[in-house]
Amino acid sequence: MKTWQRVLACFLGGCLIVGAFWFFTQTPLSDGDNQIEKEKKAIISEFNSNKENIFTQINRLISEEKYDEAISLASKYQVTEDEALLKLKDQAQAELTKVNTQKQITDLSNELNATPESELQKRFDLYSKLLELVPDNSEYKTKHAELKPIVERLQMISSQFMGENGAHRKLEKFIKFKMKDVSNYEHLETKYVENDDNTLTITTTFNGKKGDSGKITKNTVTAIVDSNGNPIRIVSWK
Repeated sequence: MKTWQRVLACFLGGCLIVGAFWFFTQTPLSDGDNQIEKEKKAIISEFNSNKENIFTQINRLISEEKYDEAISLASKYQVTEDEALLKLKDQAQAELTKVNTQKQITDLSNELNATPESELQKRFDLYSKLLELVPDNSEYKTKHAELKPIVERLQMISSQFMGENGAHRKLEKFIKFKMKDVSNYEHLETKYVENDDNTLTITTTFNGKKGDSGKITKNTVTAIVDSNGNPIRIVSWK
């Protein structure tokens, strides 16, 4: 066989392979597309034949506040792209959103009423959530604004203490720095009092060696710290 004949044979063979591959891979996809198109046409036909009845059903479901069912029925025929149908679906969706929002407001309000006044952080969080749902509510705005600086200060104070044992971070560091032997240090208790000048009075009780004595005793340190927790004055160490 001549060279050009071999080339032609290879070319034709390749075309046959490619053609066969295209046929067997594309045919099922086309069948699938045809099936989808058939289903779409069937839905459109069903909608056109029962349009008035379908609208009546959707309107009835909306009037009965069965918004989920109304949305589901409208979605079934959404492929028709009928403007009146889409408006009804949007209406049902809007009403459902209102209902869900009102339920959230009621639940949050009930939780707020059941929360003691002393639980400032929780009440602040609840007012924050309510404001997200009803941003123009003057009562929520006022309460939220009143609690915000208080909660922020409480958070600032809380951050000064260790969660595991309640020790004051910076005062404990200062105490250990002043001790000659910190290996026997054992925190017992820490209390604080807020002062009018935005400082705190911290009282820490701990076990440890005092001075050059080799005896481990109970110690109590009282100190004034600033708003960032830095010790600014030791009131007593005994």
